[in-house]
Amino acid sequence: MSRAAIIKINIIAGVLAVATLSGWAFVANSPSHKVSVVTNSQHQVMQLTYHGQAGQNALALLKKHAGVQTKHYSFGDMVVSVNGTPGTGPKYWTFYINGKMAEVGAGSYTTKASDVISWKLQ
Repeated sequence: MSRAAIIKINIIAGVLAVATLSGWAFVANSPSHKVSVVTNSQHQVMQLTYHGQAGQNALALLKKHAGVQTKHYSFGDMVVSVNGTPGTGPKYWTFYINGKMAEVGAGSYTTKASDVISWKLQ
């Protein structure tokens, strides 16, 4: 292969890499991927909010946006820690859909793009 052909291949690969990273940056900063985090003075997460994505359950999305630990029970998975902040008595991680406390588990709730999902340590 000639030197000119190798240079062309490298240029094309570079352009593709930049285009891919630009696309990822757009998706990561699009409204459906923005995450709002509220912390206390000890830098512990107290609330985390994100938008739903059609067809994704709320727990799977939480796991995409934060470091999450869960504990499995017969009724489903319970979030016990978000980004290292544990939810242990008297405060627990509580799941909200569009500002209302959820009546179903996060793993059972399939989100819509219009949903605002929040987790609060309370």
